[in-house]
Amino acid sequence: MPTDIIINGRFLTQGITGVQRYARELLTAFDILLEERSDLDVQLLTPPMNAADIPVLRNIRHRIVGRRQGHAWEQIDLPRHAEDAVLFCPGNTAPIFSLLRGQRVVVTVHDLSYRYFPEAYSKAFRILYNVLIPLILRRARRVITVSDSEKQAIVKNYPFSGARLVAIQNGGLPTGIEQQTPEPSVDPTILYVGSLSKRKNFPGMLAAAVHLARKRGIRFIFVGSVPQGLTDTLLKIPEDLRDYISFEGQVNDWGQLLGAYRSAHGFLFPSFYEASPLPPVEAMGCGCPVIAGDIPSLRERCGDAALYCNPADVDDIVKSVEMLLDDSSLRRSLRSHGYAQAFKYSWLYCAEETLKIIFQAGMES
Repeated sequence: MPTDIIINGRFLTQGITGVQRYARELLTAFDILLEERSDLDVQLLTPPMNAADIPVLRNIRHRIVGRRQGHAWEQIDLPRHAEDAVLFCPGNTAPIFSLLRGQRVVVTVHDLSYRYFPEAYSKAFRILYNVLIPLILRRARRVITVSDSEKQAIVKNYPFSGARLVAIQNGGLPTGIEQQTPEPSVDPTILYVGSLSKRKNFPGMLAAAVHLARKRGIRFIFVGSVPQGLTDTLLKIPEDLRDYISFEGQVNDWGQLLGAYRSAHGFLFPSFYEASPLPPVEAMGCGCPVIAGDIPSLRERCGDAALYCNPADVDDIVKSVEMLLDDSSLRRSLRSHGYAQAFKYSWLYCAEETLKIIFQAGMES
């Protein structure tokens, strides 16, 4: 008898950030791997959604269940239809009822940023996660997180979670996208992709961008959604520098995003906190040299393929950008090491390791 697996497809009705990218890439990779897996019967359950947004799947059956949306769908409708299958929840949350009744549930908890940066989240969000995440860490059959450094952080905060916690690194370039040859623009250009938030160190990056645009005419391109609290900050960019510092907003089109990676001279990512970030590895796979914040998770993710800077020191960020742009041999070295580092990360491998964990949970009574 095949093992029945249900995927919590709520992520398909959400905006696309790193968590949703992870879930979408795993879904695509699962579908490919299931070509040769007759021992698994996998269904994707989602809330009501537009037919145009439903992914084309060959080996995973899709069912729309219930009538609700959001948390209400996940907490009320989903457990009614999950039955006795193994339930895989790739986006941090899971139905409380399924956890309490002992269903075989596997959850990916990406990080604990709600604890580290509480000011970035609403009170309702913090209350929900402060209840739900400890429950998941106690009651889920397995909990996957996305790096060894994040696993250590979770165990430090929740020591009881260690026995059921597994670290599986995220993939890199999207499935089916090959490593790209760079085609840098004529003007020296530095790219950032990610949310423009304080924990990502957007204020520090912007300060460095203003300094370098004025001093050397370097262009900066920021790709990512802008939190409401930072809108006023963007309006304060000096008028004479607005041609050098551009904000592209959220970009979900891969042709556009990969073109941005290929045309930049460097990729800047001096984040204060990450679990297993996608953009630095994507940049490496496109031949774009990376400057990263010197924090454990980025060291784990980027290895020796990045130039590291102190994210808390704007002068050091500026110095690192100048070093990269002024040293062609450094750029060549980082590009070469970056290709090798990006090659290590595969969504198919991530999906294969994840399926192993889900299958193990399915074998338990």
